[in-house]
Amino acid sequence: MKVLFETKKLQKTGRIALNEQLLRNAGLQEGDPVDIYFDASTKNIILQRATPPSSEVAAQTNPTAASEERN
Repeated sequence: MKVLFETKKLQKTGRIALNEQLLRNAGLQEGDPVDIYFDASTKNIILQRATPPSSEVAAQTNPTAASEERN
C-alpha cells in the first residue's frame, strides 16, 4: 500500500532529508544500509532497507562461526 507521507524539496546537493517519524515507521536508524532502486518505466525512486549479505546473517545467528572465519 502506497501512502504519501509528505512532499520535500530536493536540496542543491541532491539530498532529501527524511522525517524522523517516517524512518521510525520504516524501522530505520542513522547508519542503516538502504538499497536505492530506480524504475525507468515509471521514473520512481524506491528506497528499501538493505538485506545483509549471507555472511553477516550467519554472524548474527552464530557469532562463534563468524569469528572463526576471520581467523
